[in-house]
Amino acid sequence: MELFRDLGERIDAAWRSVDYNEEKFPGIAADFLRNEGLTSKVTPWDILEWGLTLTEFPRQKDVNSNFGDPAITLYSSPKFYIDIYFWFEGTTAVHQHAFCGAFQVLHGSSIHSWYEFDRTQVVNRFVELGTMSLKVCELLETGAVQEILGGRQYIHSLFHLDSPSATICIRTDKSPLELPQYSYFKPNLAVDPFYDEEAIKKKLQIISAMSRAKRPNIDECVNQLLADSDFQNTFQILQMARRLLNANQIDQLFGVGSAKASLDSYMETARKRHGEKIDALQAAFDHMDRLNVILQRRGLITDPEQRFFLALLLNVDGKDRIFSLIRQRFSDVEPREKVLDWVFDLSQTRVVGSDKQNALGIDPFDDMDLAIFERLLDGQSNEETLDGLRSEYPAEKLAGIDERIAKVKDAIIFAPLFD
Repeated sequence: MELFRDLGERIDAAWRSVDYNEEKFPGIAADFLRNEGLTSKVTPWDILEWGLTLTEFPRQKDVNSNFGDPAITLYSSPKFYIDIYFWFEGTTAVHQHAFCGAFQVLHGSSIHSWYEFDRTQVVNRFVELGTMSLKVCELLETGAVQEILGGRQYIHSLFHLDSPSATICIRTDKSPLELPQYSYFKPNLAVDPFYDEEAIKKKLQIISAMSRAKRPNIDECVNQLLADSDFQNTFQILQMARRLLNANQIDQLFGVGSAKASLDSYMETARKRHGEKIDALQAAFDHMDRLNVILQRRGLITDPEQRFFLALLLNVDGKDRIFSLIRQRFSDVEPREKVLDWVFDLSQTRVVGSDKQNALGIDPFDDMDLAIFERLLDGQSNEETLDGLRSEYPAEKLAGIDERIAKVKDAIIFAPLFD
């Protein structure tokens, strides 16, 4: 792949001409990506096949492919390197970077969201509380280029729409000035995911072992641990506990244990220890639960357009932003009509292995529910929705209508549209 070696050498020369100034590197890298025409010169499959022919790779920066599936270094120098990352699953993870550079979509497309974080409290070096707000949301198609800025300047997420997607990334190594490299949990939590304390890692492994062994006193042990844990370790313990309890839902269906009772007791213990700061964790966990519901829905369907719609609901809050991205993808269709079509289709799509549940997770969902959804989508209040339904349906059909309106309005899957 002399293409990338030549590209790397020319980038190095350009950056050296400005004395390796890191503030100028993102612009240099982005300009080369825009002007190089990589999407017309090489495919991701060329790179994979090239890799199989090698007896020795360029120095690999991520041998275990912790970021990318796989991650392959195509060029490596003392100051920066060029990687390709393959992605088979979309992720909603919001993060910043302790490096700088630029990336280009080589194959596929992504929803790109750029956030600001208004910090209100520094818990310690590894955890902060604040308010997240969405600054930019856009659809990145093949060939699109983005600069990567270090630190808080570039808090973002990429949700890869196609499987696989592939990105070329030109980047520096870690910069101590931009550490820690926070991950963000909507709506208000920033955590250093690379915080590594031997004792808590081992305790989390012990909790996992006790859970899998179904030890009857696990709740007591977890609560004892939470009663004396700092805020960051409390977050890690609760995150682990939620993951384990969700994995044990099959046992709960047969009456073995109660996830809600256990989690409630853990949160109560944590609140006694940390007070109102636990509200931030509860809000973050509630948002994770909403995402998990939509992710589960998305995993049940194969239609590309329906998967795109659910990807929007996973990543974007607000009807106007969602409509804007639909318009970008489907320029010849009115977004409102597209959403109504998708909701109808999902309501008619049955979950594999179930004759009752539809892909919306709202059963039943009939023509009246769709009419309710349409009016709410148009911004009508409950009272306006009810008045409109009275003109369309006979009185006997409107029994329990308040509950039906609430069912649609409060559905987790529709929350981003009604936000």
